[in-house]
Amino acid sequence: MRVLKQILLVFASVVGLGGAAAAMPTEADVAVVRDYVGKNRAYTPAARAEAMAAVERLPALLNAPARFELEAAHIAALADNGHSALLPPQWATRYPRSPVHLGLFADGLYVIAAPAPHAALLRRRVTQINGQPWQSVRTAYARYQGGAQAFRDQFVTLFMETPALLAAAGFGNPDQLQLTVESRRGRPLTVSIDPLLSAPEGEAAFLGVPTLIDAAPMLTSRPLYLQEPGRPFRLAFPRGIEGAYIQLNAIRGLHFDAFLHETLQALRTRRTRNIVVDLRFNLGGDLNLARDFMAALPGVATGQIYAITSGRTFSAAISSLGYLKQAAGDRLTIVGEPIGDRLEFWAEGDILMLPGLGAMMLYADERHNYRTGCPEEDCHGSIRDHPIRVAGLQPDLPVPMTFAAFAAGRDPAMDAIARDVARRRPRLAYESMLR
Repeated sequence: MRVLKQILLVFASVVGLGGAAAAMPTEADVAVVRDYVGKNRAYTPAARAEAMAAVERLPALLNAPARFELEAAHIAALADNGHSALLPPQWATRYPRSPVHLGLFADGLYVIAAPAPHAALLRRRVTQINGQPWQSVRTAYARYQGGAQAFRDQFVTLFMETPALLAAAGFGNPDQLQLTVESRRGRPLTVSIDPLLSAPEGEAAFLGVPTLIDAAPMLTSRPLYLQEPGRPFRLAFPRGIEGAYIQLNAIRGLHFDAFLHETLQALRTRRTRNIVVDLRFNLGGDLNLARDFMAALPGVATGQIYAITSGRTFSAAISSLGYLKQAAGDRLTIVGEPIGDRLEFWAEGDILMLPGLGAMMLYADERHNYRTGCPEEDCHGSIRDHPIRVAGLQPDLPVPMTFAAFAAGRDPAMDAIARDVARRRPRLAYESMLR
């Protein structure tokens, strides 16, 4: 969660791009995974013992790179910690992936992007992957990524779209993906798709692309949160909320500090009533950067503060949300879907490269606990110095993102906020009369 570590992670992801299929694992890879288990402090004693036992079985998989890689992912997942993982977005840099992309929504699994030969699949609901219910594939994926379900769901479609990994997990042919979708004529339609090696570049190889951004090209009109997906942070004053909209897609970046300073100045000048902080795409960064900003927001808003969250709200984004909740109390309304981690987790750490495969494993070595303020000696120093103590960070207004709403170009979270603003308006008018 430190800036330096984030830079190293992104740099390493770029260096790892090779544009070629996965290389073969070696004994050196086994040694790295063994070192990983020793460094990662998120394991319970029982889980660490199980992980070490699994490491000793890795040499039998040296001639099966996909199986080796999934077993390494499983060893990391035994920690059941979001920051302890073999990085799933990097799969697309080494294994051919379906050019037909899938999106998991509250109302099901859908085709969200498809090249011309498969354009008829676009917007169809998926029922099976390689002859198995997609829900079975989703359940199986939990073996390879630990942590909260909401966070795993941000990457499960990468697994679903990679035939070699599906086959290594016991689902089908390593050279072809078979999708069964609902057809408009009422009969299931099964299509075979040849995967391609089309490696993502830069941060996409480390962070992946959010489903909603990947699916955005299908929309004829885009809601506010999708209008400038390339910008990491921005400020707007839309109608309907009687205030400001702040989109933070990362807690880091060039000019981030200046943006926060200028935003506070603009909010004070406009005497802003309500503020929306959109964290739904935010995987984190440096938790120290937005701490003072979040603490200051209640002082520049005369009304309510809203935070939009999803399973992709993770790491320093959760820390920042915690600081906002701590400062705003009941004046903060969290809207959307559950965040991507628990209130107690392990983070910080570093990455280890598997030299044969080119895979990267992230380990965690410092505790975060946002219920207690984290007084333990193994807690991250910034959290000990600036504690977060909150009862919870789950949505006060649960608003699932359905494919139906997305495909219609609506933002259910902002719709819910607009309704809540309107509901509060008569009370604010009455209170002003009493002053």
